Amino acid sequence: MVDEDRVAGQTRVADLSKRIAEFEIRQQEKRRYRKAKLPTGGMALAGRVTTELVAGVVVGTFIGWALDNWLGTTPTLMVVFFFLGSAAGMMNVWRALTGQGMAAGFVNEKSSQADENKANEQNNGRD
Repeated sequence: MVDEDRVAGQTRVADLSKRIAEFEIRQQEKRRYRKAKLPTGGMALAGRVTTELVAGVVVGTFIGWALDNWLGTTPTLMVVFFFLGSAAGMMNVWRALTGQGMAAGFVNEKSSQADENKANEQNNGRD
């Protein structure tokens, strides 16, 4: 009787271990193919867009101001870097809205979409 209970317990533990391992594999595959996603809430997205725009303008203006003070020039560089910072902020907003916020370098959207579709098909087959 005791041996039967021990064998049944070991079988349950082995089955549970197997199910946990399969679950972990599925989770790793989901994480591997996940692209940078937009924030789910509207306020989170608005906060990120605002932060990107303000940061670009502030950093650009500060760099221009610092260079003007260092070189002793008129606020020419501050105006130039203000516009460069504004352009950088707008580019960061565009990257955030298109989902390429974490991507570095050239992103081939067709291949990344195909990879995402493949991952979804594999995950749907296992569920």
